[in-house]
Amino acid sequence: MIRLRTGRGTVRVRRDESRTRGGRRDAIDVARFLALTLVVVGHLTMAVIDRDRHGAVRGTNLLMLYPRWSVLAIAAPMPVFFAAGGWANATTSPRRAAIRLLTLVGMAIAVVGCWSAAVLIASLLREGDPGVIGSGARLATQPLWFLAAYLPFAFWGRALSRAATVRPGWTIGGCLVMAGALDVAHFGFGGPQWPSWLAFYLAWATPWLVGAWWRDRWTRNTITEWHVGIVLFAAAAFVAWLLISRAGYQASLIDYGSDGRSNTNPPTLYTAVVGLAQVGLLMILARPLDCLGARYRAFWKRAGTTAMAVYVWHLTALAICAAVVSIPAIPTPPRLRAAWWWSRPLWYFAVLASCAVLVGGTASARSRFRTRTQISTAPPHIARNALGIVLAAAGGGLVGLYGPTSVLRALACLAPLVAGWTLLRPASR
Repeated sequence: MIRLRTGRGTVRVRRDESRTRGGRRDAIDVARFLALTLVVVGHLTMAVIDRDRHGAVRGTNLLMLYPRWSVLAIAAPMPVFFAAGGWANATTSPRRAAIRLLTLVGMAIAVVGCWSAAVLIASLLREGDPGVIGSGARLATQPLWFLAAYLPFAFWGRALSRAATVRPGWTIGGCLVMAGALDVAHFGFGGPQWPSWLAFYLAWATPWLVGAWWRDRWTRNTITEWHVGIVLFAAAAFVAWLLISRAGYQASLIDYGSDGRSNTNPPTLYTAVVGLAQVGLLMILARPLDCLGARYRAFWKRAGTTAMAVYVWHLTALAICAAVVSIPAIPTPPRLRAAWWWSRPLWYFAVLASCAVLVGGTASARSRFRTRTQISTAPPHIARNALGIVLAAAGGGLVGLYGPTSVLRALACLAPLVAGWTLLRPASR
């Protein structure tokens, strides 16, 4: 039982109440929302946009100005997002997953399509060089990298869950061992980098598989998640410390342009280990998050429907605000001075307001697509949907690696996304 205080006194909520809501759990919904929110706030906080002494706009991030702060990036919560995805999609069939993912791919097409159009116009006006528009397109679309892993994981969520619950040691342990072997080959023996990109899937599959395993054990009441969370967090934190102190890994999960080993391009064993630590911490906090989610369930439901849209559009909003800052009449305080820090609330408000406009402008289209696909009675086409997932994931990977920074790259990023979205749409009778 979980005790909740309300305006009418204290009530008790059954621990298995979440099982009556289609397998959902309040703690997972809250954790997913908070993870995306923390990513958005982190991006806005790190952005440093001002003018130099000659009046030219310049941009960088706080981690490049203060490399010692990079240790804070260990809290980058995308592993929590993937663990929540593993939990939420553990019983989802490929057909149902295709319906859910159609809207997500559509949002990605909207973002990449808008920036591709801007790059095309700028290239025509500047004789083939998009200039700062290309840089903005790279910045604004980079968060879509997660599609390369999230789409196939969610589509085959039930199969991954079965593997994690039947053979957790082989699946989760195998991901860690293979990621470590790739790191040894690349960093230890100076091998080429391209095989290490396999670790992209190994590193992000690790928290996903743990999330699916956790759901199975929690549903069957065969786990004391608080105790397991402590053990998992302590063990993963210790291994992460060894990797930093003895093996030369960076502490940051974010690639901020330093000369050390990147845990992002491609991910490493350290990325997977930190993911385990974050999932352990989530297990420790699961019951308080259940209480928080149950008390304000209506809020979390509404917030959860827009969190992904905010994540997808927030750097586009940031780029728009950076363009406004370039207007000479707009004052900008000197970088990192007292006035600059005091202006941060205004910066947050401007970016989030711009993001709200973008999210609101696409809300009706998202709702219409979601309703149309959910009421479809067309027979499933698993092979067709699987090909659509592969193409859309490839498009997300190209966006994450390169972005629509030129006309050719825009076409290369947009074409597989559109093709994948078309194949995911329910076939008409």
